[in-house]
Amino acid sequence: MKPQPHHQEHERLLELRRYNILDTERERDFDEIAELAAELCDVPVCVVNFIDAERQWFKAEVGLGVRSTPLETSLCGHAILQGDFVEIPDTLADVRMADNPLCTGDGGFRFYAGAVLKGASGLPIGTLCVLDQRPRTLDPTQRHVLEVLSRQVMRELDLRIALSREKVLRREVDHRVKNSLASIGAMLSMKARRAPTEAVRAALEDAGVRIRSLSSLHAELHDLDDGQTIDLAALFRRIAIDLEQLLPAGIVLSITAPEVQVMPQLANGLLLIVNEFVSNSVKHGLAEEQGRIAITIDTSAEGWSLVCRDNGSAGPGDAARANAMTGLGTQVIWSIAASLDAALVWSADGHGMELKVTHGGRSAMPA
Repeated sequence: MKPQPHHQEHERLLELRRYNILDTERERDFDEIAELAAELCDVPVCVVNFIDAERQWFKAEVGLGVRSTPLETSLCGHAILQGDFVEIPDTLADVRMADNPLCTGDGGFRFYAGAVLKGASGLPIGTLCVLDQRPRTLDPTQRHVLEVLSRQVMRELDLRIALSREKVLRREVDHRVKNSLASIGAMLSMKARRAPTEAVRAALEDAGVRIRSLSSLHAELHDLDDGQTIDLAALFRRIAIDLEQLLPAGIVLSITAPEVQVMPQLANGLLLIVNEFVSNSVKHGLAEEQGRIAITIDTSAEGWSLVCRDNGSAGPGDAARANAMTGLGTQVIWSIAASLDAALVWSADGHGMELKVTHGGRSAMPA
């Protein structure tokens, strides 16, 4: 007997499609649930399945060897029409399944038990079910196992929806930030052209350059798809050009970075630390004539390091205050380093400041 459609079939199918799970690849998270259910219920077959309009599709299966079957022969299509848990000790004694070719032939399924998978709306979208070739029943512990594991399936699916929504929201925020920065940069350029004095014009143009640089950086780091990496050397070559436009005349900046691909989190963290160090060097003790700032980034199998140096007038007292995080800039740098699980130390000998940031593992590096 073919299962009857659910009395809210249209809404049920919309709920199923909301999870975007149909026709996806096999995943260990779901395979392990099916394997565990089969083992604990002592059955040869277990599936995590979803009931589509004309088929049942298996996200995970043990002992079946196929990914979908027609709805006409679906046992789970009947199960989703009643309650939260369905157990049929002998399928041939059940009028709905007595003529089902999956049950009547040699080696057919004579036992069925399934915990219904329900979406956030409460509508059924599939089951976590176990099957056997002999009539039997589950004990209370086995029934509980199926119910608990079915809830784990739905928690995994609901978590993916939540993460997807967060991702969409983040992209929308990033898009708005990028547009806002571009608008501010354009406004500053317009005001600079109408400035009453040269000093005001120069200040507005400087602010506009900073905003445009920030907008460009924001777009580069946030317009990445999941799993994409960043070429560290190429990134810092572009950043060096942007920063040089912001430095007073006479200050020379050099940045050395390896030709490696890194995750956006690491690239962004290194970039923010470099930006803070350069800003602090320009503000405190760096002579505008013959001032030098050198940035060196190294990576290896053991981890990575970032060394920032200037040739200003900073001495041991300045380094002590930096290590004590008495200033906003040093607090920002410490916070970024902590987010990367990195250690940092400031040092100075009266001829300039040095910041060394090191990370001994590869957690921020791409696999």
